[in-house]
Amino acid sequence: MTEQHHVHCDCGSVELTMTDEPRVHAYCHCEDCRELLQVPFHSVLAWEADQLSISKGADDIIEFQHPTKRMKRIFCKHCGDVLYNTNAMGWKLVSQWMYRKCNNDQLPDALQANAHFFYDRRMLSIDDALPKR
Repeated sequence: MTEQHHVHCDCGSVELTMTDEPRVHAYCHCEDCRELLQVPFHSVLAWEADQLSISKGADDIIEFQHPTKRMKRIFCKHCGDVLYNTNAMGWKLVSQWMYRKCNNDQLPDALQANAHFFYDRRMLSIDDALPKR
């Protein structure tokens, strides 16, 4: 049986379903994620494009295409909640925070961050035991 994960926007107009396990579950410190999402780092659950679907409210989303990067930010047109973003590899990235807030503040062990990527480009230092690449 295929494992499914679900998240939704704050107002409940849009719901996502992700299947199986994400390709990556880590913290990203790259400039692209920071610029697109306006955050100091991104706690990502990165799914292959065919692993994430909009299970409710496809007509209620807005896609912002970054003007110079091959990245998009997808959000609810009603509440503005960012549901996911895409990266240059075509992955769909849901934040770990989004997952937690939609699942009783729980993030399964299999989805916990296991590394920091682009750490040499960080804005903030993170004091944890995870590998820093």
